[in-house]
Amino acid sequence: MILRSLASNQPYTLIAVPVTVLAALLPAVWQTGLVPLRVDFPADEIFQYVYRSKEAVVGLTALLIIVGAFVSNGVFNRHEFYNVPVYVPAVMYAMTATVLSVIQLSLPLLLANVFLLAGLNRQLQVFRQSRVLAEYFESGFWFGMAAVFFPPYLALAAGLWVTTLVTRSFHWREHFLPLIAFSVPFLYWLTWKYWNNEMDSLVLFRKVLTYDIQGFFSSFSWAETLFFLVAIICLGLALPRYLFLADRASNKARSVKSVFLIMALSMALAMVLGYLLVLKWVLLTMLLPITFVGGYWFTNYRYSLLAPFAFYAYCTAATLVMLHFYHIIP
Repeated sequence: MILRSLASNQPYTLIAVPVTVLAALLPAVWQTGLVPLRVDFPADEIFQYVYRSKEAVVGLTALLIIVGAFVSNGVFNRHEFYNVPVYVPAVMYAMTATVLSVIQLSLPLLLANVFLLAGLNRQLQVFRQSRVLAEYFESGFWFGMAAVFFPPYLALAAGLWVTTLVTRSFHWREHFLPLIAFSVPFLYWLTWKYWNNEMDSLVLFRKVLTYDIQGFFSSFSWAETLFFLVAIICLGLALPRYLFLADRASNKARSVKSVFLIMALSMALAMVLGYLLVLKWVLLTMLLPITFVGGYWFTNYRYSLLAPFAFYAYCTAATLVMLHFYHIIP
């Protein structure tokens, strides 16, 4: 019943986004709060004042998740991932981001994902247009903003270049201009550091080496382990439906899904890059691939016997994580 409502053209169902996020996160204000992941990225300096207050951390986390959910759903509907407006991606984003933030919160990455969605929105507007320099410049700029706040997103530049190479005939301006736009936010950041006489803090990555190495995934609780198993299974089942379109799918639908698939691979590369450079798996990096690929499959639940069961299993696993986090269940 829930999935049926979200997959219908009923905008009132978007009320589920703030209700879900606030109901899940607000109780943390009266308990231990949320613990931000600090890896000494440049953006962590901006959030230092936020980190001092658990109320500010919870409030900003909820705000960034709600904004990201609405923007992701707007991108999904605007670029016709599905043939009618639906609202499954918004709930998928809200639910996934909330659970991942409870497990491992990264405020810079939540903000970077909003910038990434803004760049993706402009990038997906490139379809059989004769002049696309403005779209490529803006998408490159927003991807650069995402990389300033979350440096492993430097991998987005490679994804942007590959999508241009695959979807367009070769024009050197369309390859050169996005890279210039991608570097503009870093130029502003460099100027800001120079203006404030902080040139000694230009390091993007700081790796802490230690002999006391503990497995990250081995430290998960049973509820968190269950959630990740369900998420991996859902993503594995959703990929075939996403990759192999129907014969009557339009060329635009094929182009949009191909572009996002390449950018999703660059996000996965960013996750690996983050581990190589700071020795930490940053889980929120995979938020958008889960949202779009999983949301597309759940939206097509009428053509899949497993999709409804997978959706409710995903919701149940997310709920168990929250109940375990608040010590309601052991």
